Amino acid sequence: MSILELNPWALLVSLSTVLVSFAFALGPSAAKLIEGMIMIAVRRPFDLGDRISIVNCTGAPDNSGDPGYHDTWIVEDINLFTTTLRMSRSNEMSTVNNGSIANTRIVNHGRSQNALVNISLPMKIDATADQVQVVETVLEQHVRDNPRVWASLVSFRITNVDPAKGLIEYKARVQHVKSWQDLTPILQARGNLDKFCSEILMKLDIHYDGSATDQDVYIKELPDQQQFFGEAAPFPDETLPSDAPQFDYGQDE
Repeated sequence: MSILELNPWALLVSLSTVLVSFAFALGPSAAKLIEGMIMIAVRRPFDLGDRISIVNCTGAPDNSGDPGYHDTWIVEDINLFTTTLRMSRSNEMSTVNNGSIANTRIVNHGRSQNALVNISLPMKIDATADQVQVVETVLEQHVRDNPRVWASLVSFRITNVDPAKGLIEYKARVQHVKSWQDLTPILQARGNLDKFCSEILMKLDIHYDGSATDQDVYIKELPDQQQFFGEAAPFPDETLPSDAPQFDYGQDE
């Protein structure tokens, strides 16, 4: 450096500035790349042929239905940098960077054994305890009669009560013998079971059809005139029905 009459410190400062700039520019990308490689090499959340769902960890959980009814993907190809996925619903092919899905919640339906499906049972609110017990017993017997399809009835409980609509809703959770990897047979079995439960409710005449029931309201005793209306009348006498009681709204002497 002295022979060439160059200042080494000026060169080092220039190089450090360039290196810092590259570090800020490439740092996030390099971190994502390393995260994706670690996910595939160490975590190994899926294999070729697995059915998966990709869920944002920061979003609110979706409880609107069973997990197997949302968009699912079939893993077609894997390498350290990218993963090729095929949407099972439409057969579309997509390629994603492994780093972009490293921080998401990856649901592997192929490794989720014995899928649980939920059956909604809307009933009239005046359904008796004996009728509800009949529904549960017949459902349990149906599960036992189909051991190649259903494993067991896991739960049977109330999930919603709406007196204004005359509705009481039960939910049955039934365990299938297959995993969510075999989505189509599970959906077919769930549809058949849903139809079977609806037929039971209609035979017992407790199936809720969506119409509100009339609720009769009885007034045991009318309140005191002054307490009810105050100093002024809310409406003139001629607006009252002909059979309604008449009140004198004048001031007390």
